[in-house]
Amino acid sequence: MTSTEAKTTEKMIMEFLSMLKRYGEVTELRILKTAKGTVSGYFNDYQELADVAREYDGKVPAIYFTLNSVKHDLLSRAANRAVHRAKYTTTDADIECRRWLPIDFDPVRTAGISSTDEEHNAAHTMAKEIQTFLKDRGWCDPVFADSGNGAHLLYPINLPNDAESTQLIKQALEALDFQFSNESVNVDRSVFNAARIWKLYGTMACKGDHTDERPHRLSQILSCPEEPKEVSVEQLKELAALCPTMQTKGKSTSKKSNIEEGFKLEEFIEEHELDVAFSAPWQKDATKYVLSTCPWNENHTNKSAFIIQFANGGIAAGCHHNSCSEENWHTLRKRFEPNYNPSSYNEESKKESQADILIRVSDEAEFFQNDLDEAFAAVNINGHREVIKVKSKKFKMWLTKQYYDTTKKAPTSDAMNQALGVMEMKAAFEGDEHRLQLRVTEKDGAFYYDLANEEWEVVKVEPRSCQVLKDAPILFTRNKNMKAQVLPDFAGDLKLLLNHIRIKNEDDQILYLTYLVTCLIPSIPHAVLVFSGEKGASKSTSMRLTRQVVDPAVQDLLTMPNSLQDLALSLANNYMPSFDNLDGLSAEKSDLLCIASTGGGFSKRTLFTDDDETLLDLRRCVGLTGINVVVTRADLIDRSIIIELDRIPEDERKEERDVWDAFEKDRARIVGGALQALANAMTIYPKIKLDKLPRMADFTRWGYAIAEVLGYGGERFLEAYRKNRNQSNEEAISSHPVAATVVALMKDRQTWSGSVASLLSELERVAEQEKINTKVKTFPKAAHILSRRLKEVKSNLEDVGITFDIRHAGDSKKVSIKKSGSNVVPLRPQQGTLKLTGTDSNGATDIELSEDYDDFAGW
Repeated sequence: MTSTEAKTTEKMIMEFLSMLKRYGEVTELRILKTAKGTVSGYFNDYQELADVAREYDGKVPAIYFTLNSVKHDLLSRAANRAVHRAKYTTTDADIECRRWLPIDFDPVRTAGISSTDEEHNAAHTMAKEIQTFLKDRGWCDPVFADSGNGAHLLYPINLPNDAESTQLIKQALEALDFQFSNESVNVDRSVFNAARIWKLYGTMACKGDHTDERPHRLSQILSCPEEPKEVSVEQLKELAALCPTMQTKGKSTSKKSNIEEGFKLEEFIEEHELDVAFSAPWQKDATKYVLSTCPWNENHTNKSAFIIQFANGGIAAGCHHNSCSEENWHTLRKRFEPNYNPSSYNEESKKESQADILIRVSDEAEFFQNDLDEAFAAVNINGHREVIKVKSKKFKMWLTKQYYDTTKKAPTSDAMNQALGVMEMKAAFEGDEHRLQLRVTEKDGAFYYDLANEEWEVVKVEPRSCQVLKDAPILFTRNKNMKAQVLPDFAGDLKLLLNHIRIKNEDDQILYLTYLVTCLIPSIPHAVLVFSGEKGASKSTSMRLTRQVVDPAVQDLLTMPNSLQDLALSLANNYMPSFDNLDGLSAEKSDLLCIASTGGGFSKRTLFTDDDETLLDLRRCVGLTGINVVVTRADLIDRSIIIELDRIPEDERKEERDVWDAFEKDRARIVGGALQALANAMTIYPKIKLDKLPRMADFTRWGYAIAEVLGYGGERFLEAYRKNRNQSNEEAISSHPVAATVVALMKDRQTWSGSVASLLSELERVAEQEKINTKVKTFPKAAHILSRRLKEVKSNLEDVGITFDIRHAGDSKKVSIKKSGSNVVPLRPQQGTLKLTGTDSNGATDIELSEDYDDFAGW
């Protein structure tokens, strides 16, 4: 070996060791069959180890090291040096813990010689096949190495050095050996011991003489993942479970085998044309037949099925796929020989299946359906009852635990799916129906608020009183975005919230606080809260604070989805869905938000079905924020409370952390004050009778009662709500091109009548005169469209004193428009479309038009 070659060897050894060893970890270097016997030394200085290995490289069949970490005390045997004819080497008891699962692929050949290129390549092919097999089962990429004659896979693990770990690794290797070893390459089952010595990468494998046909080769790491992920115990157990466990001695066999002395298995395989990938000896006296295609499921084509014949006449068969977990030799015979019915098979068929056990251990759960025909289970967890959807991951985890506690084993996915089907049946045909809600609901005249904490506590709200219940009736369902609410302080004060949200106008303060309490009332239409204002007005933070009081969430502000279906899902999964930083809303989304405000349903096709539908029940407290007033359609504006926030001066700004710290100090009192205000309002609500009720009648009547108990007075609330509705109505009219044009038409007249077609012509003339944009999609292009557009804003026009009537008159429809009083709103620009920004040096007003000016009706 030249000096250059020696330096290269040292560099490679140190580089490869750095991939497999932690800094300062002690390892034994062991060299067998030298002229001086076994050479051994213990090293935590890998430069010294490389120096020793270099002296022997190419002169001995192989150089080894301990793959797992050696106890530090053994360094005293020979610290960073080698001794000849070593009396002591590392034993299993000397290993600290197991860091690696080694898989060795050894070509079948005569002992003491190197492999041919064909044999060498076959080992690498099998290693790649097993790497793919394990990756499909969720394993990470391994260290892939060339042993010189075959291949190595090294998977990182973290197991204690104990008998249980040894048995687990042994069974895992036996499973791989069983499924993959063939007449050409074996998976070495003997490398399971903790003190296993391993080829030192960077050194030569020199078995026998170097020839052209059987050359000596360098052992080396070919690939190593940048961030190796440890294989879990569960993954190892899943692999180990693939190893058949049959007895092979005497005349006894396991429950899955059948003794059939004289049975000619090869003739059976040939007669029924079973697709054998390969056959090979297995363990001591057995012969295994690995099938290319599973006889029970032709989609299983990854050599998962097998047949084993033992020397005592026992035969076993099976498939490693979960869906074939119940298959065996008896079911295979039965598949091809319908009259086959041995007594042992009858006994086997009586055994309780995994699905049966899962159904049995689920008896303590109470199964029922909600009003949308979805299956739920009420189960006891840690001393309290939780309501979980049967199809959810959490219920499957609970059921798996029940099964494991009973059997100390894991159920197969096929058995789990079968059992879940039975449980859905129980919910549909044997269980009661419970109407489940998010966050708030009503039962027997009381309101309930879900705190969504780990104890599943809820607040029961009755007239004058609130109490926290630890064992509540089945009322609520939950989802991943829900977050626990603080334990309320019922002696608190809701008005503390105004210290954290900058609403300057007192009318808006009254509306905002009453709105927030109405959010705690189930089964009534809820107003849509809209925060508008220029940037820096704390719109997003204000909406987040509002949601933390009503419906705390992991993601408290949402982005408006693109599709209607995604919007419906967001509405269904959040009691207070709050959409942030909007520029506008399409007509379809605006309509869906109207449904969510007043209550309604949304239907979509159930996933993976042709005709089933999933119904989403929508009645939500929707929140919207935007620089402009994002609601422009009349029907949504009618349902909205629009609060404009002022920009916060720089000298009054606070860091977000300070804002939230201050809020959290008050949150329990704010939440408790809101719930207590509702309890107090419940006492006077039945007595309240209002002469006139607007569109949001329930909200108005409850708002009156809440304003009374908050000390503002019901009449003051009605006045504030009237002003807000008037402003909203102005927004609705000025943003609707037909309504705006009708107002302009009636500005100087009391009545107008004619056909709908003539009205369209007149409106086009007035729109051109008043500079109202008629090119928008919402401006009608035909008379029948005009009729629909007029009906959209009928209530808005009535609020400003304009009424109309459309009747059939012969060949056409006639429309009569009448103005009563003088309260017709003057035409004004849509907020955000036309903006007065100041005056120039000559005192002239500077008018700024937005880029999307033409998309709005108005000036």
